[in-house]
Amino acid sequence: MQKYTSFLNKTVFNSQSNAASANKMQPTEATLKSILQFAASYRVVKIGKNQFIETNLN
Repeated sequence: MQKYTSFLNKTVFNSQSNAASANKMQPTEATLKSILQFAASYRVVKIGKNQFIETNLN
């Protein structure tokens, strides 16, 4: 059995469009605040092999 792969003949890279899309992906301040609040209150404790306790301290 043989495996054949083909590569793209043309690589397109436009740094301006990548930079523009990176700016669109930035979260808002409200989103960051809610993520940080959740991260501050969320805890996981391992109690055994493949056993965890998740707690949300709100």
